[in-house]
Amino acid sequence: MRKAVRAGIGIVLFACLFCSCTTYGLYSRNVMVGKNLISEKKYDEAALYLTEAAGYNVDGAAFTYLAVAAYRQGELDRALGYITSAEKSPPDMLTSLRMYGYKALILIGLKDPGAMKALKEYTDRYDSFFPLDSINDVKAMWRTGAVDLPRLEAIIEEQLQTHEEDLELYIYNNVGFYARDNREGAY
Repeated sequence: MRKAVRAGIGIVLFACLFCSCTTYGLYSRNVMVGKNLISEKKYDEAALYLTEAAGYNVDGAAFTYLAVAAYRQGELDRALGYITSAEKSPPDMLTSLRMYGYKALILIGLKDPGAMKALKEYTDRYDSFFPLDSINDVKAMWRTGAVDLPRLEAIIEEQLQTHEEDLELYIYNNVGFYARDNREGAY
């Protein structure tokens, strides 16, 4: 009898472990495919993969990229809904800054009264990471309230790409800007 119970428990644990690994694998594959399709400007196709990933609700990455796709298609209200969902989801280290950047862009595009507060939140968070000098241009737009939206989009996208590429180098290879304190002799 004990052997049967132990075997049953083992099967249940194995099934749970297998399902969770499979779920995360499907989630991460769909987010990666969606992200790549966004970079190819195939927003509708990207949304299909990202919507499937968002159903797993592993973290905010899928919602963040759905917001990016909707924003680039000019669907600002839908993009804001996705950003709101991303904020409610567990945080994702790679895309959290993107979420704040696109939240600011979306609110500015909607002429929302909270847009400048969102832009300030983005600059504060960006300053705590690897700030390119272009953050001073973003801060100037925030201080004056005179936002050149196409220029701001380009600056934020460049900052986000640089940040995410450096973070990926650190996470996957332990090199790059974020690994600077982990180098030999740093301690």
